[in-house]
Amino acid sequence: MTAHGFHKLAQAVRTAARDIRMATLAVCAVTVTACAGQPDHFYALSTMPETPPPPASVFATHVILSVSIPSLVDRREMIVAASGDRILVLEHERWAAPLADLVTQTLARDLEERRTDVLVADRSYDQAGVKPIHIQVDVVRMSAHQGGRATLESHWRIVDPASQIDAIGGETFSAPIEGDDYSAIARAFSTCLASLADRLAGKLPSH
Repeated sequence: MTAHGFHKLAQAVRTAARDIRMATLAVCAVTVTACAGQPDHFYALSTMPETPPPPASVFATHVILSVSIPSLVDRREMIVAASGDRILVLEHERWAAPLADLVTQTLARDLEERRTDVLVADRSYDQAGVKPIHIQVDVVRMSAHQGGRATLESHWRIVDPASQIDAIGGETFSAPIEGDDYSAIARAFSTCLASLADRLAGKLPSH
């Protein structure tokens, strides 16, 4: 091949490389634009009822609460059940905090609203001579069908050393998802947690 031929080949290679770079940049720009066009939405759980009772001045019962939820739903993205065994991971519909934390905090506040003599807190609130009640809640299923119902299946154990109570139970709670927006799913789960709090509060002994 002549020198002129080599020069033309090198120029063609450089042109092809430039075209590939430009195409790659164009694809990246389209991808970034698409992502920028889908803002993230964040959701939280709330206590039910939304109007809390007046705070108690004295807490006679100290409760230590622990909650576990399935790893499938313990993520920042909201999970919605689809037909068959499929699930949808909603990348842009997110919980405002780790879901396990939201469930634990909401259930704790729900318990306090139903029993004004109860304080749900960690061991830093232990008092001399007073043994706290331990409540362990295992959420074994937490699912939502958009336009359908939210379901929360739970097992629990309540241990009160003072009264020598060791109670085990479980129940499934569900609530309709009333609305087409994803905040309706959060509201339905909040309703399920409120129903769970009703059961637990009724089983707590009074000290």
